[in-house]
Amino acid sequence: MKKKYYTVQIIPEDSHGIKQYKISSVWFTVAKIALVAFILIAGVFIFNLGKINKIVASYEKMRVTNAQLIKKDNNYEEMFSRLDSLWVLENRLQNIFETFIENDSAKINSIIDRNRFAHTPNEKINVDYDNIHSWESGDEKIRLERIPSILPVAGLESKKYSEAEEHLGVDFSAPAGSPVFATGSGVVEFSGDMDELGNTVVIDHQNGYKSSYSHLKDIRVRKGRSINKGGIIGTVGTTGNASGAHLHYEITKDGKKINPEIFTNY
Repeated sequence: MKKKYYTVQIIPEDSHGIKQYKISSVWFTVAKIALVAFILIAGVFIFNLGKINKIVASYEKMRVTNAQLIKKDNNYEEMFSRLDSLWVLENRLQNIFETFIENDSAKINSIIDRNRFAHTPNEKINVDYDNIHSWESGDEKIRLERIPSILPVAGLESKKYSEAEEHLGVDFSAPAGSPVFATGSGVVEFSGDMDELGNTVVIDHQNGYKSSYSHLKDIRVRKGRSINKGGIIGTVGTTGNASGAHLHYEITKDGKKINPEIFTNY
């Protein structure tokens, strides 16, 4: 079969130097096939490129959404942690008052009376209360009664003893009007207003120890009166320099302030 040829002429503007090229029809066929293949490949590439761009855009959106979900999850974890803390606090308060909300003052007072002498000193602290183990058995009870070793109020410790912060006592948060108890037997040395400490009662336990109770709402003992361990001397208040209802409690030994936690285990 005879091959076909095509003649291609290139004619300049001045019509001189005309160039002619003889091209076989086979090359035209090859060129057509190549052009069709290129168009098909380009189409497939553009289609896949569109899909890739769509996936990339979707990934960026998912990344932003995931970051938002992680942030919300962290917020939920923090909220659950706070709820757990409140649940623990609620259980502790429930254990103290044996109820969620109790308006019966007689029942509350019976709970306080039943538990105020049940406290035992911290076993980790070895304190010899003025050679207590060498006392005669007949005097032991009297001398023990003079040691300020029980909790002064049914409340929660809100601030510890700290010499560095010049807070030479312990604060107890409790509802205003809650009874305050003498932590040891003795004689009332002071009963009245004490400037920033507000209404204050100081008890001399007549063994070198003295205890003081400040920010009282009202005082129920007078100077010079003898008071028994556990006796009510006043109620929790906000007198003096107090931002909220609480009791500021201090103990001194031979005139030097000491940490009340030596005698009590909160």
